[in-house]
Amino acid sequence: MTMATSNAYPKLAAPTADGELLLWPEPHEMLRQTWENHRQLREQAEVKLAGVPLGRLRGWLRRWIGHHEDGRPIIANGHQTELYHPGVWVKNVVVDAAARRIGGVAVHFAVDTDAPKHLQYKWPGAAQVLTDDPAVLSARWSALVQGPSPGHVETMKRQVNAAAAAWGYSPAWDEFFGSLGEMAGKGGDLSTVLTSAHLAADRALGLRHQALVVSPLWRTTAYLVFVYDICSRAGEYAANYNSALAEFRRSHGILSPGRPMPDLAADGNSCEVPFWLDNLTDGSRKRADLVYQDGRWTLVGQERDFAFEASCKEGWSAAEQLGKWLDDHKLRLSPRALTLTTFLRVLVVDQFVHGIGGGLYDQVTDRLIAACYSIRPPAFAVSTATLYFPTAAGRGRVDLGPLIREGRRLRQDVLGERKRELARQIAQSPRGSGERMTLFMQMHRDLDQARQGNVLLEDWQRRFDEATRELQLDGQVFDRELPYTLQSKSRLEALMGRVNDRVGL
Repeated sequence: MTMATSNAYPKLAAPTADGELLLWPEPHEMLRQTWENHRQLREQAEVKLAGVPLGRLRGWLRRWIGHHEDGRPIIANGHQTELYHPGVWVKNVVVDAAARRIGGVAVHFAVDTDAPKHLQYKWPGAAQVLTDDPAVLSARWSALVQGPSPGHVETMKRQVNAAAAAWGYSPAWDEFFGSLGEMAGKGGDLSTVLTSAHLAADRALGLRHQALVVSPLWRTTAYLVFVYDICSRAGEYAANYNSALAEFRRSHGILSPGRPMPDLAADGNSCEVPFWLDNLTDGSRKRADLVYQDGRWTLVGQERDFAFEASCKEGWSAAEQLGKWLDDHKLRLSPRALTLTTFLRVLVVDQFVHGIGGGLYDQVTDRLIAACYSIRPPAFAVSTATLYFPTAAGRGRVDLGPLIREGRRLRQDVLGERKRELARQIAQSPRGSGERMTLFMQMHRDLDQARQGNVLLEDWQRRFDEATRELQLDGQVFDRELPYTLQSKSRLEALMGRVNDRVGL
């Protein structure tokens, strides 16, 4: 059975003005949808994953993350563990405010099983990689990268403080770098260290959301029930997955078969499933593939294979067996993008707040949830914001266009009436004639001579060079993806105030 999705998707774009906030849908509607999602999923008993009722799996997972079923909704967001810019950070503000507004719980899921990226702490004119672990350049997922050494943190702090001395304000990074320093050299992986540092910065601003790295979830029995259910019907799931992508491409006019992500490869004898198969021994990973043998989809191992029973009714015990097989082979099945948000939206949370990219991709997830679980997809929300470097606040970007046009006019007008007379003579001369060429060369010799030492042109060149330098600086101070802890506390608090006002706090 396939249920139609009910969500309407507007075209959303990141704000361009400093301090602007995007929040979709309107907060009152988002909160109404949160309660509706909560009721629908809590009461869901008919849908079963590998024989386990969906509602029971939700209860188990919510207790695992520390949320006992007391009727409070979970409002969450997720992002890979990296240095967050204000547009990503504001999702923490939104879930925190929304949860307080309706007495819910706010959670940030820090994804430490994605490839490491955006780990340079950038400021205008310079940048520093957050860790001195060389694995940052080669690790297949971020939890394989170790946190910074104490010496590296001290070097970073000296560099950023030296740069900040010329900015005229105090960045909100004290708790961030303080947490990095406390955890440096204690053997923690970078994802855990970075998540703790962001949380320390957020606590100093008054935010109270939880922050959980996700990799421990991928070892739980309830998650493995979810995995088992997909793998036991791999061919059917791949067909629904690819159909959802095809429908999305059609609706958005996308011709590339690899956008927004590739289809799952499938034929009668093998099928790709939407997980990474992580080798925990050597840190390698590959796309997970199953083979069809003896009427079952099978995961091939070096020592023995694992076969998924079709129409499994004993999901808990089947998931435990899968977990043991993965442990024996030192493997892990980590969800890829669509699968991760499917898992969180259906089995853990009551409202998920995306950024613009995630919200776009979850239009695919909506179709997938409806097709694979025969339920109305729980509504999601989208939020982002723009904060430029504080010195850019209140001023516009340099526009070279008027200066370029002014320079062109000045260069052409230095001869005045003389140029117009030469142009008239050239136009009257036969095309291709020596006379025409002589007049043309004469006009340019006269132009070059008149431009030498021209006061107006020299003044224009000075203004143009200055504007070009400012434009180069603009590329840095108008970068909306600088770390949010680079902002002043007052600017972050002002954005938090705008969120609170919108949510009704």
